[in-house]
Amino acid sequence: MKRHCFLCQSATELVFSTTWVLPGLERQEIGFSVCPNCGSVCQSPSVNFNEMMTFYSSMAVYTNPGRQEKPTEAKVRDLDEQIRFIRRGIGHLPSSALQIGSSDGYTLSRFRDAGISRVLGVEPGTASVEIANRMYQIECIHSSAEDFETDEQFELIILTHVLEHLYQPQDTLKKCRSLQQNLGEGFIYVEVPLMAKPSSLCPGFFSFEHINYYTRDNLVRSLTDAGYSIVSLIEHYNSNLSPIIGVLASTRLQDHCDEFIPLVSRNRAILSAYRAKEVAYWQGCLNNILHKLMQSKRIFLWGAGIHTSQIVANTNLITQCPISGLTDTSNLKWGLKQGDWICQDPNSIDWQEGDSVLISSYASEKEIYDALQWLRDQGVSTFRLHNVDDTRTH
Repeated sequence: MKRHCFLCQSATELVFSTTWVLPGLERQEIGFSVCPNCGSVCQSPSVNFNEMMTFYSSMAVYTNPGRQEKPTEAKVRDLDEQIRFIRRGIGHLPSSALQIGSSDGYTLSRFRDAGISRVLGVEPGTASVEIANRMYQIECIHSSAEDFETDEQFELIILTHVLEHLYQPQDTLKKCRSLQQNLGEGFIYVEVPLMAKPSSLCPGFFSFEHINYYTRDNLVRSLTDAGYSIVSLIEHYNSNLSPIIGVLASTRLQDHCDEFIPLVSRNRAILSAYRAKEVAYWQGCLNNILHKLMQSKRIFLWGAGIHTSQIVANTNLITQCPISGLTDTSNLKWGLKQGDWICQDPNSIDWQEGDSVLISSYASEKEIYDALQWLRDQGVSTFRLHNVDDTRTH
């Protein structure tokens, strides 16, 4: 599916594409394109909306067995900052908050604990809605950003790491603005990955789930086009896996930011440079362990999902090593097909001495590795592709 620019709706120009093997879906050409009009970067070609919703509702899992569904230290830190940032920008915390893309409910629980009396989430992921209710007693509308409905007005609307996932993010921002139309003043807090210089971007930055890419300029324009005015901005480059930008904006008209300037050539160059860097990175990681993998009795990939797709798309793994199977601890993924493999329950596999497991995850690699001691005790080798101990999120 070819997409138009998410910001100005112009036809986009392809910079690069690869074939991905995606969990539960057919092989797909996934590409990344730039808008020749405003310079915004988006995923195109992409899977269609219904296919993406299938992924989110049944396969997307953002919890890890190593921490029993609890937030990472980085997540706790980020929420501390977001609450302070919003309180400082407004002068106080409002009485009501809606979070679109509320995930496991932890964010809303923190805002509630900080003093916001009415909190409500919107979340398409079945597992996440269940966790939000069970762990934090957070009420959620089980729906997508596109389809949810509510008659309530909210003083604060929160979208952290959501806009990059939406097919029509401008429609969602305008929907948010309509939910605040009868208020004296309403606020929105948006946080997204920041498309910075290629040297600042982590492996997998241009990913399957992220279909829109934001710079400071086009994020400001996105909000102003939807009827908001910028109050405060914050950017981080080293504290998270990828650079992030957070913006607090108001429904009250203000004039703090310069006019939007398209950066078409710059953004096209970022895409091209990053692609070369990405392929070299993934293949280099694989080359470091390939000789050991090739001595294995059988090889299993651990982790049905996007990072497994990236290994296949960015390396020669499947041409160099016969892969015996795919496994994951999430029961939501058992029985799903990804590429030529069916994801299995790890406890259903007859593990044998001399088998090997290759962990595909980047952000959770060490966490998964530590949890697999039981396999190493049986003589199964467990390989880390990235060898990154950093537990920073997003």
